[in-house]
Amino acid sequence: MGVATLNTYEGLFIFADTLKDEELVEALERVTGEITRQGGEVLGSKKLGRRSFARPMSKRDAGIYLRMVFSLDAGKITPLQARFKLSDDVFRVQITCGDEKSMSFVAPPVEETAEPKPEAAE
Repeated sequence: MGVATLNTYEGLFIFADTLKDEELVEALERVTGEITRQGGEVLGSKKLGRRSFARPMSKRDAGIYLRMVFSLDAGKITPLQARFKLSDDVFRVQITCGDEKSMSFVAPPVEETAEPKPEAAE
């Protein structure tokens, strides 16, 4: 078999709005872990926060949105989506082909940045 080329994808993940911060962090780690298990690499992500749905879905009115850009072999997208459908963490997911605009929207996966220090009073 030849070497697989990795394509860039953008995923919009919706998690249950009932998740607490610690539970959301664990859910994100599981999503990232699933991508890396499939041979992919997370290039960046951005938390979009809690948003209300236009209409209730599966008896839910809102969700926590996260946008993630990752690279993965094209043949592994379908199995990855199937895994997310089985996940209790992910309420909905939409994966599309990514481009340079995708990368400009999300931040690279880095450790949490320190909060800015308040300016000294004069």
